[in-house]
Amino acid sequence: MSIAARHRPTQPFVEEVLKLLSNVLFPVVVFLIWAIATTIGTAVDQNQPPERYYEEYPVPVANLVLRLHLTNVFHSIPYISLIVLLLVSMSVCTFRRVIPKRFPKDRAVPIEKFALHAAQITAADSDGYALAARRYLERRGFAVRPQRIGDANWLFADKQKWARYGVLVAHLGFAVMALGVFLGWLAGYRGQLQIFSGQTVAVDRAAVLVTLKKFSAVFQPVQTPSGVTYQAAKFQSDVAVRDSGGIHPESILVNHPYLTPKKVYFYQASFGFAGRLAILRNGRPVSLPESDGRLMPGDGIDLPGTSRTIEYGTMLGPSDPSQLPAGLALPRRDEYALWIFHDKIPTTDKPILLPIGRSVDAGDGYVVSALPPLAWSGLTYRYDPGELWVGAGALILVGGFIMALFFVPVKLYARVQATAGGATLDLAATTTKGNAIYEEDFGALVNGLRDCVEIGGAAGAASVEAYA
Repeated sequence: MSIAARHRPTQPFVEEVLKLLSNVLFPVVVFLIWAIATTIGTAVDQNQPPERYYEEYPVPVANLVLRLHLTNVFHSIPYISLIVLLLVSMSVCTFRRVIPKRFPKDRAVPIEKFALHAAQITAADSDGYALAARRYLERRGFAVRPQRIGDANWLFADKQKWARYGVLVAHLGFAVMALGVFLGWLAGYRGQLQIFSGQTVAVDRAAVLVTLKKFSAVFQPVQTPSGVTYQAAKFQSDVAVRDSGGIHPESILVNHPYLTPKKVYFYQASFGFAGRLAILRNGRPVSLPESDGRLMPGDGIDLPGTSRTIEYGTMLGPSDPSQLPAGLALPRRDEYALWIFHDKIPTTDKPILLPIGRSVDAGDGYVVSALPPLAWSGLTYRYDPGELWVGAGALILVGGFIMALFFVPVKLYARVQATAGGATLDLAATTTKGNAIYEEDFGALVNGLRDCVEIGGAAGAASVEAYA
């Protein structure tokens, strides 16, 4: 260790921390990390069961998502800690750097050291010259504050000073957004519902009961190179929502959510049709309670007393033509695609297409009949008490950026001193965006000050030296 390093005074720990937090690069790095975390939380579906991620992503990616706990980013402690750290850093930067730099005090300064400065010599007296300069600057839109400091008349002038608050307004906007995120993390919730026609589901946190009265969908054919496919152009759920205020009939469509009196949103997210089968053995109905009368794609039914299994594939037909493979003709009525297995071996080379109302012999005395399908609707619900705060914060943030980026606040320092032959005016200017952006206007300002000097109706001879 060098002698200079050994004798260098050490700063208190608190001062070291404040110096780190006020370093401009520190909040920038934290902000970038926060932005990356926000992007991940937006791109990766949140709060899904593990199997969903293995279905949606390759195994290595799904493992990474689960092991790094990226399934609940916005409500995680690291994410909230990033926001808190960013707010603290921005606050320290604001009071230690931004405010002193963007709001310089009215005080005597060495004007010659400013990059934008000029000097004028006139035969007029100093008081008259200061008054004329003040009036000229006011005509140019400056707010002027004259002071007598020592033996000189000082003029401190600002134009578009309010734009200096742009950075502070942007900081405030981010703080308001952070408050909204925190409120959502503290008291918000979300979830998903799968409701079958006629079924009632309770959403305990929202204190409501939702009954699906009817589901309807409109499909349109789309011509593709492989043939005609069908896409849902419109689908909606007609529901009855029961809360403490009674029963409310509502229609929930895509992009048209239902908002409860307690500000809980219900969105139309997905839909489908469950298959229904009636199974007889030797003419007698067979009860299959495990299927609950509804079959989703991939569900299987083990036939009691045999090694036979029925696997439900999907439904094809006009009720939901979107399940029809491209190029195949649309059946006139709904039908189910089934597989029948015996000792885990399919009994047919192709899926069995069983129209609604028809039956098929499954073997060992079993007969399977197709019943009309049962529609189901996928609804998501969300409650976020901080969303208005986030929206307001975003508007404030944008407003702050507009103030800071599109307007140029200017501060002038003018010193008028008496000389043997008259007076000397020294002028300097500062902006928040560097000198080049104001050089031309500064030159015009200097020329205007030279021409405005008239004392007692007579123009004083003036010479100008300008520097930029």
